[in-house]
Amino acid sequence: MEAIWKEQSKPIPQESSSCDGNLGNDDTLRECENLVNSPQKVEFKYVAEGRANVVFSIWESGNPTATKGRFEGTLLRVPKATLGVTPCDYETLQAFHENQVEGRVGRQHLVPQILIQITAEVADILHKKRNKTDDSEIRAGYAMLIQDMSASPGYSVLEFKPKWLAQSPIAPKNAKRCRTCAREAFRNNQKRAKGKMVSTPICPLGLVHEDPAVVVDTIKLLTPEWTQSNQKRLSDAFERSGILKKLRELQTKGDPGRALLDNPSDPDFGLAMTLRDCSCYVRMPTDLSDDVEIKLADVDKKNWEEKQTYWQESHWNLVDNGWYTCEEQVDTPIVTECLLNRPPLTS
Repeated sequence: MEAIWKEQSKPIPQESSSCDGNLGNDDTLRECENLVNSPQKVEFKYVAEGRANVVFSIWESGNPTATKGRFEGTLLRVPKATLGVTPCDYETLQAFHENQVEGRVGRQHLVPQILIQITAEVADILHKKRNKTDDSEIRAGYAMLIQDMSASPGYSVLEFKPKWLAQSPIAPKNAKRCRTCAREAFRNNQKRAKGKMVSTPICPLGLVHEDPAVVVDTIKLLTPEWTQSNQKRLSDAFERSGILKKLRELQTKGDPGRALLDNPSDPDFGLAMTLRDCSCYVRMPTDLSDDVEIKLADVDKKNWEEKQTYWQESHWNLVDNGWYTCEEQVDTPIVTECLLNRPPLTS
């Protein structure tokens, strides 16, 4: 699979408007799909799960202590079937990934994913390997092989959500917090009320700030255990790749005004919301001669019909209860260090 991931991480040729789905290695892919559906030849290990998906590692040898064979650097992602929840099906997600996201974000900036199918026998095995119990299950049908961006020898790994890299266009004009910091302040208040620990949120505006020193300071907050050298390497890599500024551009272009309130079904707005909820994976190589890898994942199409009410209610909560303007009515103020409150740069 590593050869496929390498091929799928190349930029789309300029003469092609989108990925045509041809991997140039279909025989290898079919072999891997057949192996996934051969339980006597492979072993699955539960990794993690969210509201809609479960992720597993795969070993071709059937021995989790051995090398993964053809599945080195590869994970299996499968959908959860949950009563009352209607996520987008995997065929739709893959079409969205290939036809909407790859061409706009850049295929080289995305964690590659490939659609396969799993049998009922494999689905049952995977379901039994989950270490969480809820009303969901794993069924036969479409699944995805994805590149594994987790820790490996010779790399330091960072995973974070860039979130809203520009202020919401419908935030109050007198806002002192960006959309992300306002939301995190609200969440911290909820956590504190339950006796949970809270921490000062990291303002995502710092990742695309015009002052390089602010960018580095923000990266230091994200990677407190990294060396200053690697923090600077990451800052330089963000600048060279332009991926975060591209994210900000697409977030703002797809949501220029009142789309959240007036037209949440607009495809460009849907892409903007997808890119406000994606994950960024960074693999920092120990070898200084190797490039820093930066790729985005979780770029799934949003089901706006289910999300619309939630999005709108979240917005009005932040506005009406003073979370944007630092006027929340709480006994103890919530501390944030939003860049909107930073004094303007002086020449």
